[in-house]
Amino acid sequence: MIMKPLRNTFAVTLIACCAATAFMTLSAYAAADQDSATTLRVVAYNVACGQWATPEQIAVVLKPLNPDILLLSEVPKANQGKDVKDWSHRLAEALDLDYVHVGTSSSAGHKAPKWGDVTGNYGGKFKSILSRTPLSEGRDIMVEGSGWKRANPVRVETEIGGRKFALYSLHLPGYAHNKKQPTSSDAWEGSKHRNLADHINAEDPSYDIIVGGDFNEWTDSVVMRGLLKTCKLENAVTSRSIDHILYSTARPIKLLDVKRDWGPKNQNETNLKAEGCLSDHPWVYCEFEIPAGTGSESPKTGE
Repeated sequence: MIMKPLRNTFAVTLIACCAATAFMTLSAYAAADQDSATTLRVVAYNVACGQWATPEQIAVVLKPLNPDILLLSEVPKANQGKDVKDWSHRLAEALDLDYVHVGTSSSAGHKAPKWGDVTGNYGGKFKSILSRTPLSEGRDIMVEGSGWKRANPVRVETEIGGRKFALYSLHLPGYAHNKKQPTSSDAWEGSKHRNLADHINAEDPSYDIIVGGDFNEWTDSVVMRGLLKTCKLENAVTSRSIDHILYSTARPIKLLDVKRDWGPKNQNETNLKAEGCLSDHPWVYCEFEIPAGTGSESPKTGE
């Protein structure tokens, strides 16, 4: 009886074992990745029509924040007859953000030349949203109430960490610049913020909500308190500010960090009220952690 060499059998077995080990290792990495928490960085910024800075100059200041979502207000668009790239798309390109939605309504109907950018090519006070993840269902939201007309927020949808988000960028009229701040709930009930609350509360319950921008309301105002209570939102900003980032807490989400900064001073000689900063508003930055296993199909907290 002739015995066959065992080395071929051994080689086949060794290859099979190596392949199985590699597959198990890759599967473990994939599972670890799926089970890991997701970090979400959001910035809200009123860019003041770009009258003191180009998109590229603003990008230099914001890039170290590495934002995933940028909620912009008072954004200029190309003036009629100007063959130039869209202002928001220029900023997105400089920040390596691939997705952009620009609203169609300029706050209070403002336009160039009075409300124009530093180059004279752009003007107006539009809202836009820049994102690292794909955006869909972009549209203006019509809101009624006290204050100037054409104060339509912009709304989009995206998916982050397996969860669906409704994102709002806004610039609303408020009472922040009144000498005497209202204390009656009538101010809240008659505000555009109150009408916005109806839109937010009509969102699909499986969606997370983030609302950012220039609210023209101080952090502790009767209007802001009404908005937070009515929509069950949290304000990431606790210091005195009219620029805010609000977020829903129906599903687990952890606020890791909050920053509010005017950026570098003495960048120009014309922005006198803000010491030569790139805008007359500070940017607001929030970093969130989305826990693993809390996708939009997961039960909400308390259910």
